[in-house]
Amino acid sequence: MTTTKKNKFDKRLSLDKELFDAAVIKLEASFEILTKNKNEGDIVINDRSNWIMSAREIVKFKQFKNKIETEHYQMVLNSIEEYWSHKFYDVVGKNDLIQQGYYKGLHAGSVLIVYAFASWKEDQECPIDSVNYENLLQGSKVFQGRYGLIEYIKQDRQFSHLAKS
Repeated sequence: MTTTKKNKFDKRLSLDKELFDAAVIKLEASFEILTKNKNEGDIVINDRSNWIMSAREIVKFKQFKNKIETEHYQMVLNSIEEYWSHKFYDVVGKNDLIQQGYYKGLHAGSVLIVYAFASWKEDQECPIDSVNYENLLQGSKVFQGRYGLIEYIKQDRQFSHLAKS
């Protein structure tokens, strides 16, 4: 690699590290803002300011994410995003029975941004789908002493072949 290419790569890497760090902070801040004053087990408080600020942080996260060019930073950030998306889902997405009155006074756009972030994306690949289960179990003792697990796996159409008698 020539010195010029290396310098350009190092500069890109440094910029992407800065964007990566800022993006992660935005997700953490967004969640913290949205769940401010939330009681354990309750849905988040319908505070207009909290929802707007949380949505703003999500939008800033996406802006930072979209500027990252280094493949390994993109890959790691995608994984972190999936983690935070699930955390958001835990506090806003699980409850489909929220009455219309809950949303009164909230900024509709901010609610849509937060809910969209908390949802599984159609183009998102599930890492579980690419696991080779034969390789996973090879040399392991997953079934040793776990007779209930063996019987459970035998009942599953997709995985029954893995529970050898």
